[in-house]
Amino acid sequence: MGLTLTDSKRRILSLLEDEPRHGYVLAKELNVQGSTIYQHLSELEAADYIEGEEDGRRTVYTLTEKAELILRAERS
Repeated sequence: MGLTLTDSKRRILSLLEDEPRHGYVLAKELNVQGSTIYQHLSELEAADYIEGEEDGRRTVYTLTEKAELILRAERS
């Protein structure tokens, strides 16, 4: 059973499509609580939709090729 892409998870992917971001920035842009954003990020990372890379004290998230393909397919 795969990850269900809810509206909020799709919005995260859409923002990351524009540029890599920290979880804090995503939470602010989406106006959601930190605990919610980090739960979504964890699920997206476990499903191989995003990758997190340490940048000092924070993690910067980027899309994987898998997510890029899914987003493209949904727009077609």
